[in-house]
Amino acid sequence: MVSYSLSENAYLKIFFHAAKHPHLPVNGVLLGKQASDVVVIEDVIPLLHHWTSLSPMMEIGLDLAKGHAEAREMTLVGYYQASERLDDTALAPVGERVAQKIRDQFNDAVAFVIDGDKLGTGDPALLPYLPQPSTSFWRPCITQSPAFTTGSNFLLAKADSPSRAIALVRDHNLHEKFGDFDDHLEDVTIDWLRNSACRSRALSLLSTVMTVATAFKGTLVHCPSLGQLEVLEDYILLVDHQGFITYVGPADSETSEEFLAQLDIPITIIPSGGFLLPTFCDLHLHAPQFLFQGTGLHLPLMQWLNEYGFKSEESLDSQPELAKVVYVRLAERLRDAGTGAVLLFGTINNTANLILAEAMQTIGIRALVGKLSMDISSRPSYKEPSALSSLQSAEEFINGCRDLVSSYEPHRRLVEPVITPRFVPTCSDELLQGLGKLARDKGVRIQSHLAEAHEEVQWVLSERHKDDIDVFDNFDLLTEKTVQAHCTFLDSHMLSRMAGSCSAVAHCPLSNSYFSEKPFPLREALDLNVPVGLGTDIAGGYSIDIMNSMRQAVAVSRIRDGTRKLSGGERSLAIDWKDALYLATKGGATALGLACGVFQAGAPFDAQCIELYKESNKGVGALDFFEPQSGITLGILEKWWCIGDERNRREIWIQGQKLDVKNAVVRA
Repeated sequence: MVSYSLSENAYLKIFFHAAKHPHLPVNGVLLGKQASDVVVIEDVIPLLHHWTSLSPMMEIGLDLAKGHAEAREMTLVGYYQASERLDDTALAPVGERVAQKIRDQFNDAVAFVIDGDKLGTGDPALLPYLPQPSTSFWRPCITQSPAFTTGSNFLLAKADSPSRAIALVRDHNLHEKFGDFDDHLEDVTIDWLRNSACRSRALSLLSTVMTVATAFKGTLVHCPSLGQLEVLEDYILLVDHQGFITYVGPADSETSEEFLAQLDIPITIIPSGGFLLPTFCDLHLHAPQFLFQGTGLHLPLMQWLNEYGFKSEESLDSQPELAKVVYVRLAERLRDAGTGAVLLFGTINNTANLILAEAMQTIGIRALVGKLSMDISSRPSYKEPSALSSLQSAEEFINGCRDLVSSYEPHRRLVEPVITPRFVPTCSDELLQGLGKLARDKGVRIQSHLAEAHEEVQWVLSERHKDDIDVFDNFDLLTEKTVQAHCTFLDSHMLSRMAGSCSAVAHCPLSNSYFSEKPFPLREALDLNVPVGLGTDIAGGYSIDIMNSMRQAVAVSRIRDGTRKLSGGERSLAIDWKDALYLATKGGATALGLACGVFQAGAPFDAQCIELYKESNKGVGALDFFEPQSGITLGILEKWWCIGDERNRREIWIQGQKLDVKNAVVRA
């Protein structure tokens, strides 16, 4: 589904329009652009406050608004209205017709109805409407996550825009300076298309309260969608004190110049040989197995687990001091590798798991920490006594993990608990059923292993008489909050089920090469819109660096494509380096339900500064250049992607805070 981002400028204008005519119906149009699957609403044009039908004045206003939008290289992307009564949130018939008229030219159009009851509360006061498929009817958009909340497809670029709007109206009467097309017809000096005077005054007032903590100027690189890599040269990026991006735009734009003129903090200049990139997301890592990273990989999976995996987990569970040393070092390694978010498998012991969670929070890494649940094991000394005790322990960890970060402000809470059945062979039906219910009751995410190896798949078929995807599905463990690792033995029908449930895959190309008899069908999964990110799978994979996972994902896909060519298949199975970079950033963030992974207003500022060359031809780290370089091109980005390493990483920020090399979090 397309998502919508509403700029602060657009929200303020809608609010001002409604506030100026509180007892009259008002309407207007939304201006913006579409970037892949995101519609960015940058501005609005207010039309009328005396309307009951699609009148000639409405038609004229629409035509003028359309021309103004095109002159600013934007398009009409939607419609808004407020009704006479505060409690009336229905899209009026005339509004439906105007919205449909806009939709005829812009297929992903949206309509907002102002919720009068919320106008003065500080909550977003907009109710989105979307067209019904193959009809001209518009209905409220009702999803699991309410509009403008976490997980919703509707985002305010600036989360506190509603409270700012209230302050500008209540304390400064700014709505009185606002004019629409009706006002212009009565007084032609009123600038209804731009409302420049009102906008300038708002910017001036907001600059005194805008809590910009950090400002960057230079090149930004990100992947907003699969197959799309943007190199944004000479851009401004602003970050507030809570660590959220408040603005992204070309440095020479009018808006950027207005913001820069108001800033009272120094601007961080990104060198010409460097760029900002979103931090990486690692969707699968066994934290206790970091203890023996790069060891025993000559063994088959089940034997490897018995001789190394279970043993390391049991060791850390029985030695809290060792667990702290291992987990702090793990967090440091992740930071140094540019990993800003990680989905972790822990152990069965809550004390050790809370040590893991605390290490990640302290170092400053976003971590979704899973307390292992397993009441069956081939190692008698390493399992939980019963399904009931396992469920009680899982609930205790959820509460303990949340308590661990409860003293932090909400935006500084980097750690959250995850329901983690190890995999079907180690969990009874009773345990899996209870975990599905616990995940629903507690609203937490789920992770496990699915269809990883031939031996495991056959064991489940033999013991449970069904595929493990059916086992997970039967117990409500295959949901939009689920991440399943590996999935190498899923066929096209099973991948379609993953897509239908919105469950994500942690693609671990390196460990798959060691422990699975076949590669994950990545291209097929992406074509089916299965959410996919990358995982290092320490210690089944020996490298903690997601850059190596990216390279291996491409290499494996190329080998699969070669096999396809030899067998006469038509559609390419390969991905390229840009696809892999998406999977490591935005793709992984989406799979984890996080808003990071992209540079847009409203997203948390999780970023790394990458330096490719210091002078025009003096490369950094493994990079060599034999002719002068200028700026950041696709060519040198690919070179870095292929052979770059930690030496190219100058700095890293999570939620706007710079992670210090001395293991302390300091503000950027």
